[in-house]
Amino acid sequence: MTYSKTRRATLVALSFAMAAGTFGKTAFASDTYPTKPIKVIVPFPPGSGTDTSARRISQIILEKTGQPVVIENKPGASGFIAAQAAATSPADGYTLFVTTNTTHAANAALFKK
Repeated sequence: MTYSKTRRATLVALSFAMAAGTFGKTAFASDTYPTKPIKVIVPFPPGSGTDTSARRISQIILEKTGQPVVIENKPGASGFIAAQAAATSPADGYTLFVTTNTTHAANAALFKK
């Protein structure tokens, strides 16, 4: 029995969709997050557009979760200092990094690290 290419592609797509549905449920299993303040690292000085956006997002997080959000501005080195601070923070979901895509594009060309 032979299957057409479109039928195989449909079966493969459905298989992936069903598998993805089972993985997504574990992400929402914890009802206790967050249990402590959330830190948001911004690679620009206070008052910048990205900082203003991060502060607005932090207000929404506070309203939804009841946990305070601390904005930590780390300007310098084209955002590399803040990116490194975010990358080396514990992977516990309590540190967020709010930036623009232009800093990452420039850093890839400017820095070897």
